[in-house]
Amino acid sequence: MKVTFAKGSIPMDTLARWAGGELILHRIGTVPVASTACTDSREADSAPDAGTLFCAIRGERVDGHSYIAAVAAHPGLYGCGCFLCERIPDALTRADTPFAAIRVEDTVAALSRMAAGYRMQELPVLRAVGVTGSVGKTTVKTCCAAVLEGGFSTYHRDGNFNSVIGLPLSVMEISPTHEMAVLEMGMSARGEIQAMSGAVRPHIGIITNVGTSHLEHLGSRENIARAKLEILTGIQPGGYLLVQGDEPLLQDPALLVETGRSDVHILRLSLTDPAADVYARPAEAPENGGMAFDLTLPGAHWPGMTIPAPGAHMVQAAAFGAAVGYLCGLDQGAVQAGLTRYRPAALRQTVRLAGGVYLLEDCYNAAPESMAAALEVLDMTAGAGKPGETVKSPDAQPDGPAPTGRRIAVLGDMKELGRDTAALHRGVGRLCAGRRLDGLVTVGALAAEIARGACQGGMEPARVLTLGADGEPVDPAVAAAWLADLVRPGDTVLFKASRAMGLERISQALSRLLDR
Repeated sequence: MKVTFAKGSIPMDTLARWAGGELILHRIGTVPVASTACTDSREADSAPDAGTLFCAIRGERVDGHSYIAAVAAHPGLYGCGCFLCERIPDALTRADTPFAAIRVEDTVAALSRMAAGYRMQELPVLRAVGVTGSVGKTTVKTCCAAVLEGGFSTYHRDGNFNSVIGLPLSVMEISPTHEMAVLEMGMSARGEIQAMSGAVRPHIGIITNVGTSHLEHLGSRENIARAKLEILTGIQPGGYLLVQGDEPLLQDPALLVETGRSDVHILRLSLTDPAADVYARPAEAPENGGMAFDLTLPGAHWPGMTIPAPGAHMVQAAAFGAAVGYLCGLDQGAVQAGLTRYRPAALRQTVRLAGGVYLLEDCYNAAPESMAAALEVLDMTAGAGKPGETVKSPDAQPDGPAPTGRRIAVLGDMKELGRDTAALHRGVGRLCAGRRLDGLVTVGALAAEIARGACQGGMEPARVLTLGADGEPVDPAVAAAWLADLVRPGDTVLFKASRAMGLERISQALSRLLDR
């Protein structure tokens, strides 16, 4: 990834101080400046007065340090002589090529320190919102940003830069003119949320839930909860943490005591408990689709709130966004206007119309909890309208036939679920059987257990197709051709899997076939 520093050109000695590293100047008389930063050597270039800071990351497959010498030696191609790294190649130190390097023990850790230094020095009055959770982070982030943009100059990224690499670099994009920032924090190990929260220093933190994602790395849901609660370490004194109030692990006194943050207000948000600090009671859905709810906040009651997207999980996401707006001083009208502006991020419950068929694309990530939510949305989308009607399709596409009610789910592998992977996939299959799908297509070796669970749950085997059960890659064109023969105008097809499966390729291939 590559970002442009909102501050403009930043001297390398300042970056070194923030990162806690040693500045090394090789055959350079003055301290150079950088105006951009990247982690891919192919994106390194130079501006007339400032170049790119190439951050050399040691990955599982590729070590960015292997590219430092090539980047420095080809200024015409790269034009980059500034590095954040753990080591400098010997060949480069012996060469005449000028360069400036910030040498640190751990480049990834240094990125968070660099972002924290920038946050403290350049963004002292910024109010920030940090969002984490096993599933639903991006949806909640998007809701919060939509609400806050109605009252403040607000920074947020449309793309998913929520890692210990992407988030610190995103912080460097925030301008001193921004009043608010909404940042998403993902993780795969303990300590990562703590590092990101320290860089963001949020005034409001959000934990959307504690699911089963990352069981492979963390071993238990209790450890997942501990990892998510690390967001408390960076929340500013007197700030707020909004948590999913129906999750016992987020109310466990022992876990909360471990954080040592008694100076943060913890507010529970619930869709089932009227006694929660924030209570969203689902109401009758509006005629134009989406969800409606009445919202009770500390000291306020806002009836008749709406969000233009289906699913109970959207009520929760909208309630988080509304609560953030309320805590930041916005009134009900401003918050509702913001929720009305909500649009899903790419590959997350995006509905497209192709040849009269509704394609519900939710391919960014998957866990049992988000699979259940997606199946609910499939039901709601397929049940909208009446046969013979013409309905307005989303995203300003042409009007299409009313959904027929026929529902087909194309589900792929869910990753990082640990030792219970097979059982969790079979559980999703039983959910599919309970939904009485008209067709189920599974993609991948793990997803074959979804098919097994569906059949065990009573789904007719004739309605189930498994692709790639042997672990071999599935040809999107072949899968799309099979689906094209199955669907008819008015049908709704859900595509849902972990990002690594690239299930959107099948959706896109099917769209092309149907639009011929």
